[in-house]
Formats: sequence, structure tokens, C-alpha cells
Amino acid sequence: MTQLPRLSRFAAAVAGIVAIAASVSAAAEETVRLAFLKTLGVVPVIDAQQMRFFAKEGIKVEMITLNNGPAVVSAVVGGSADIGFSATLPVISAVAEHQPIREFMISSIESWPLEEGLGEELVASARSGIKTMQDLKGKTVASNATNGGCDLMIRDHLRAAEIPASAVKMVVIPFPQMKAALELGTVDAVCVIAPFYSAIMASPQINPTLLAKGIIADLPEVKSFAIAGYFARADWLAKNKAAAAAFMRAMVAADKDLAANQYKYHQIIVEEFKMSAELANKIAFQPNTGSVIAEPQQLETPIAALVRTGLLKESIRAADVVFPIQP
Repeated sequence: MTQLPRLSRFAAAVAGIVAIAASVSAAAEETVRLAFLKTLGVVPVIDAQQMRFFAKEGIKVEMITLNNGPAVVSAVVGGSADIGFSATLPVISAVAEHQPIREFMISSIESWPLEEGLGEELVASARSGIKTMQDLKGKTVASNATNGGCDLMIRDHLRAAEIPASAVKMVVIPFPQMKAALELGTVDAVCVIAPFYSAIMASPQINPTLLAKGIIADLPEVKSFAIAGYFARADWLAKNKAAAAAFMRAMVAADKDLAANQYKYHQIIVEEFKMSAELANKIAFQPNTGSVIAEPQQLETPIAALVRTGLLKESIRAADVVFPIQP
């Protein structure tokens, strides 16, 4: 029997140990299925994947792209996803309907003054003739989902302008299709978010007018509230606190990484949304570098707004919407 040289035997042994370690590491990783709406909120998730922040926390994240917040809620409720990412409003509405989900992580805070491009914007095309909120009467306005952030935004700003919601025809169009709808004239105005907002504002065919910004009309008085975050079934969170905490730590690491390397933020936008670098570089960046733990007081403002616009029949306790977890 031919004997391997001592160095070769050592190298083979090391290779075997590395292979075993890799196998154990892969086996130890817990798979978490993440359903999300493809907006700027997904950029930190992509960074966490690229930087292996999830792997370092012992979890593997499988990403599922859906069209809107209610669809993400349905995926989590139905069990085809473990964690969902969306605006906080579909989560609140689902809890009000006795769905077994809870917000455990806040990823975005909407605060005043609101920098353009960082929240929901209500935009009208030049061909519509709309210049003010009053001009919306009898016009067609699009949001991306019923009972979502844009639906509330349109209704609350109409309420503040003393215009009944019934005076406007509201339709649902996914964010990526809104630019074409405005250019074709199939809608007169849209509630949109970045990065789709930037493409609309740069379109000479649309020649847009910005009518309002921010989900709630009284944001200047309220100052701030939780606008988006991550949620899961309450029973899943109860059994998987460690995995949820690991997910939170990885996301915090990604936010810090992007805050320190903003060029990466814009690079990911270019790659994921097929946007030009010129447009991507105009998109403001405001990572959540504060607490990410879901607290009841962060959701009291959107709950009140949903009630006053009729999207929620009666108020619910903010404490019933959250499942606070320490990362």
C-alpha cells in the first residue's frame, strides 16, 4: 500500500476537518423564509445576505417576493413564510381581524420634517391638470394595495383637505406599474414610494406635481411613528425567539454597514431595481440606527389614523399588535 507523504496526509486531514466543519455549520443554520414587498426596505436584507450577516448569526434566509403588504400578511398567516416585511398598516389591519401575527421589529420610522423621497408621496401627472388636493375631485388615484400605507395616505390627506373619499375613484396598481399608468393616462395621480418615485419625477412624459407627502396628514404635529417592519405568527415567535433575535441582529448589522458605506446602498438599488446610477444616487438614505424593538407606542399613531379614515372599524390596543423581542 502506497503511503502518503507526511505533509500530504496532514493537508488531507485539514481538508477533512474543514469539510466536516462546513457540513456541521450548514446543518446548524436554521432556515427562515422571508416574504417581502420589493421596495427600498429590502436593501438591508440584500446587504445582510451579501455580507453573510445572517450566516454569522446561524440562520439562512430564503426570500419570497410578493406584490403588496396584504399579500405578505397572507403568506405569513398561511404558513408559506415565517417572517414578513411590509408597512405596519397591513399588520395592524390583520390583527384587528384577529389574525395571529405580531410585529417584532421596526425597520423604518417616518418623522417630520420628511425628506422628499423617503416616504409615501402623492404625485399627479401634468396631463391630469391636477395642481392641488382640491383638484383630485372626480379623478382616478392609485395606491398599491387596499388597507396599506398608500391607501391610508390618500384617504388621510383627502380628509385633511375636507374632501370625501367618495369624491375620488381609487384603484390598485403595483408600484412598478405606476409610472407607465401615469404616462398612459390610465390614472391621474398615484401614491408612490422610492425608488419608483424617483423614476416618476424624472419622466418628461409625466411632468409630475407633488401634492402631498407622508402617510398621515398631521405628521408635523405627531413628529414620528413606525412606518414599516418585520412580523411573524405569534406562535412562531414564541417557539423561535432565538431565530427572530438572530434575524434582528443581522439586520442591525446591515443597517450599520450601509450607514458607513452609502455607496453600497445606491449600488444595490441599481442592481436590484435596474435603475440608472444617476437616479439611484438621488435617493435619500435614512437607516434605522436606533432601537428596532417593536414597542406599542410606535403604533398608536397609525392605529388612530386607520380609525379616523374608516379603514379600521374600531380601535385596537397597540400592545396587541407587537411581540417585543430583544435582539
